[in-house]
Amino acid sequence: MSRTGYVARIREKIGTDLLMLQAVAILVFDGGGRVLLAQQRGGDAWMTVGGAVEIDETPAEAAMREFWEETGALVRITRVLGVFGGKDFRVTYRNGDAVAYSNVTFEAELVSGVLEPDGDEVVRLDWFSPAQIATLEMPDGIRRLLLTCIAGRSEPYFDPSDGWTPPSR
Repeated sequence: MSRTGYVARIREKIGTDLLMLQAVAILVFDGGGRVLLAQQRGGDAWMTVGGAVEIDETPAEAAMREFWEETGALVRITRVLGVFGGKDFRVTYRNGDAVAYSNVTFEAELVSGVLEPDGDEVVRLDWFSPAQIATLEMPDGIRRLLLTCIAGRSEPYFDPSDGWTPPSR
């Protein structure tokens, strides 16, 4: 069952109300420490390569599939860089659909293929240094994800609990 069919069936029931989805981001670095980013169709914002995890798919499989679909290149997942979620990862799309994403970010290396935007979701691919990322147009959550993962590549990152405590009984 494809994600599109699954999400479409849920949307038939809930309309544009907030939906929680699992997503992946894939960071590939060049020899100079720059990261590959994608510019999505319909805007000037830069994003990570990635997308939603489909039914019965592991996050690593989703990462490889999404990278292939969006860039035409095959990657090998090398490790988890971080796990992100919360308010910074809520999106309301142009059609009004509201989504909250829980994101697993992977580091990967190119295996084969030529990097080329798919022309459907992605219209441009380019390499950026951390200094350049700070100035690009992009959602705040994606900027935080990128700068956090680049700065802390030695240890996987996760958003800490901000003092969650159980409710009173």
